[in-house]
Amino acid sequence: MTAEPVVEELDQDTCLELLGTREVGRVAVARGSGPPHIVPVNYTLLRGSVVFRSAPGTKLRELVKEPVAFEADSWDSATRTGWSVVVEGLAYEASDREMEVEDIELDSFAERQNSRWVRLVPTVVTGRRIVRPSS
Repeated sequence: MTAEPVVEELDQDTCLELLGTREVGRVAVARGSGPPHIVPVNYTLLRGSVVFRSAPGTKLRELVKEPVAFEADSWDSATRTGWSVVVEGLAYEASDREMEVEDIELDSFAERQNSRWVRLVPTVVTGRRIVRPSS
């Protein structure tokens, strides 16, 4: 008989470590009185911040107005184990110069020629992991 899965709460350091293992996450921005706008983005971490590129549009326009949320996860359907990390915070359009100084490399979905750098500075980082205890 297989042990039932256990849900663990993760500390911030573990959350950031797990985020560093992925390349794609989802960013959610408020959209006035409508539902949140949620889109996938390629990202990287920069000293605890989430950095990604965005083409001009709804996401870029709205994310600088209100707090935003970012989520990345991993799931193994065979073992039914995985994790999810959520970053909440304030985002801003970072300059090309800032990112050049940081020497960021990012393979992005966003069109390079017209896209902008975005940096999400966390105020809250939370995570959960589903594991199977060893018998």
